[in-house]
Amino acid sequence: MTRDERDPEQDDELSRLLERWSAPVLPDGMDERVLTAYRRQTGGREPWWSRLFTASIRVPMPVAVGVLMLLIVTAALALRPVAAPPTAGTTGPSEPVQAARQGDVPVVSRTDLAGFQPVTEVTATVVTDQVETRQ
Repeated sequence: MTRDERDPEQDDELSRLLERWSAPVLPDGMDERVLTAYRRQTGGREPWWSRLFTASIRVPMPVAVGVLMLLIVTAALALRPVAAPPTAGTTGPSEPVQAARQGDVPVVSRTDLAGFQPVTEVTATVVTDQVETRQ
């Protein structure tokens, strides 16, 4: 069996070396120095509102484009002019309203569903458009 085929956990020379080796003693105050250096490097002492303006968030481009388009459509719909609802005393629609009889004036009043009775029978008439063919 060659050296490359052996299991790395079975390395005898490394096992003997590890038995003789001992970890060095940590100097006093090492924990405090490492913690101070970490805080200095990561900015742990900055106020939260300052980090708010310098923070970054990674977002995939398709998600960012989708959110941007959603905001644009929402802003366009929110800023479009809205037609004012008709008030009492205004004229009716620009096209004449079909009255019950040809000469009657249409009556417009406030509608209310109080006392509503559904019809008992519904009749429908289907009108088809006949196309004349020339021969």
